[in-house]
Parts: sequence; structure tokens; C-alpha cells
Amino acid sequence: MTNPTGQSKWTSPKTGNICSVEVLVEEGRLKEVCSKVEGSALAVSCSSLMGAAVEGLSLVDVVGLAESLVKYLEHGTEFSLPCDLAVYQSIKRFPERYDCALLAWRALRFALDD
Repeated sequence: MTNPTGQSKWTSPKTGNICSVEVLVEEGRLKEVCSKVEGSALAVSCSSLMGAAVEGLSLVDVVGLAESLVKYLEHGTEFSLPCDLAVYQSIKRFPERYDCALLAWRALRFALDD
């Protein structure tokens, strides 16, 4: 991405998976997100789902979605999973995979704070 407005790199202390994220924010909206994952197939696929789900959303909505998804998996807090994110209903049955599933979301949060 040329001229990102934020970027971050998150390394999972549990698995060692790495996700780099670059974002382009314009007028309070996430116009573009690019991610690169070095890790499991689940981490890669969840990163792709994340990118498709958040592009074009307001920053408030992106942050809310990320926080809700973490709470959904890690704390059992229910919320309506939009579109393709419904796949997280299957992941919820496998707590040992939460770290992979949330890798890109954690990197995204830091990129938005950059």
C-alpha cells in the first residue's frame, strides 16, 4: 500500500504467528486494509475475512466489530455476526484456535491506533 495512515505488526505470544497490517483511513472511514500473515491457514483465512468485512466501514464501526468479535470468542458474549463472519460460530467450539482467528483483528486495532 502506498501512503498508509497506520500500520502495525502483531506477533502472537502463544503461537508465534505474525500479522502485519496497513490501513488507509480517509474522512473517518477505513478505505483500504492490507494484511500479511505468517502462520496457520486459519490465521490467513481469518485475515482475509477481516479485510472484506471492514473495508468501507467507519472507524467507530470497525473498532466496535473488532471488540465484539474478541468478546464473542474469548468471553462468550453473544452478538449478531455479520455476513461471512458467521464462520466464527464454528471457531467458537475450538478455544485452542482463538489466537489464530483473532490475530489479524489484534493487528488491525494497533494499526488504527498508529
